[in-house]
Amino acid sequence: MTRQVILFCACGLLSAGVARAGFFDPANCECTNRGPASLGSFCQTANVYVTGNTGGVADPVGEFCVTVRDFNNAPIANSSVVIDFSQCDLQLCANQLDPGVIVDCALQTVGKLTDVNGEACFRVQGKSRPSGSLGCGGAAAYCVRVFADGQFLCAGDAPTFDLVGQGGEEGLNPNDLSEFLRQWLICATNNYRCNYDCSNRVLDPIDLSYFLRVWLLRGGSTTNCAGAVGPKCP
Repeated sequence: MTRQVILFCACGLLSAGVARAGFFDPANCECTNRGPASLGSFCQTANVYVTGNTGGVADPVGEFCVTVRDFNNAPIANSSVVIDFSQCDLQLCANQLDPGVIVDCALQTVGKLTDVNGEACFRVQGKSRPSGSLGCGGAAAYCVRVFADGQFLCAGDAPTFDLVGQGGEEGLNPNDLSEFLRQWLICATNNYRCNYDCSNRVLDPIDLSYFLRVWLLRGGSTTNCAGAVGPKCP
């Protein structure tokens, strides 16, 4: 009888270990904002840069990767990663230029399965949706929420480069620069929309320099939600 109890306990622990291995461990997972490194910015937060594209190629400055690992620090493939923008004041492009990404316009989310390395990378295409009489600041802090298999993983802001909605969605142009300057001069503090350098959400010349680099020097967001790319979500 004692041997049977020991055997049952051992089997139970083994089964629990096997079942547990399939679940991600937040301590071993990563939300990494890789794109800003191309601008010289190193974000410690899970900010998701919302950008445009050039010739149907997504702007790499917006690359955001999620790595899902289990309690043994082993990567989990085919984990469903969802980035939820429903609390942000932006519009997603219906086509994210990535066949692996699923866009849900109603829920304002983008989703993707992790690869064999447990990684899902996004270059989110979209534009700002001004809110309030001045369109200041953007949504509340940490409006972006990231989930893995339905469980919360991390949160961040959604700095957006295409700030002005226009017919055809031409991407970055002088109107967007004008809007950035207005954001800077009228509502520079607590600004979640244009805080490109991931600092203290206070706009400054560094944020302006990042905007100009994306627009003029790198030319990575010249179009957005237009032409072959398709429309933006409502």
